[in-house]
Amino acid sequence: MAKKKSKQVGSVRLARLLDADSLQIIRPWCWYCEREFEDDKVLMQHQKAKHFKCNMCPRRLNTAGGLAVHIQQVHKLEPDQLPRIDNALPGRDGYEVEIFGMEGIPAPDVADYKRRKEIELGLNPGTISQPQSKRPKLDNRPLTEDELRAQLAAHRALMGAGENTAAPAAPEATGAVYGAPPQAYAAPPVPAMMPPPSASPPGMVPPGAPPFVPGALPPPGYPGAPPFPPPPGMPYHPG
Repeated sequence: MAKKKSKQVGSVRLARLLDADSLQIIRPWCWYCEREFEDDKVLMQHQKAKHFKCNMCPRRLNTAGGLAVHIQQVHKLEPDQLPRIDNALPGRDGYEVEIFGMEGIPAPDVADYKRRKEIELGLNPGTISQPQSKRPKLDNRPLTEDELRAQLAAHRALMGAGENTAAPAAPEATGAVYGAPPQAYAAPPVPAMMPPPSASPPGMVPPGAPPFVPGALPPPGYPGAPPFPPPPGMPYHPG
């Protein structure tokens, strides 16, 4: 049971590595000796202690170029007298390539290392050796006034096109017949205002009125009758 469980744990770890980015699948490694490390900090400490240490003094440098300058200036050696870099693979013990951690590693060596790691991990060719597709760069710059006007005009044109292409209302909703000409409705006639029965046109005697006696106050409705009767005892003088 223990062996089966360990195999399952190993397969889960491998699946997590496959889901990660290629830079996360391959741990930091040293170009001079191809040893792997937990992180870049441990890798650089390894390079200072194993590859960039001066053989003539306890001084440790950060790069091969720094080591060469130190030997020439402090120990007065000519460039052709420089010792080879310690603990390096054949062909990688010179000072021509400037390596700092994993920076500066030649691209062909990186591709070859990735292909060998694919074979070692049992991965399909190209799983980690293919270059990763670059993500599109987002443009976060502010828009100019001309760009803002152009976007506003495009938005208005789009909104206008949407309003023009809107579906017409259904005939049942409006009560109109589709395709019928517009109908004109005549306004109803306004009834004439009839005068009250007691009113009579000026200058005319209403029918049924008593005869007019000269010198007497004409009754209401007669021509020349005052709008209001005079008080009692006051003589009437027609105008």
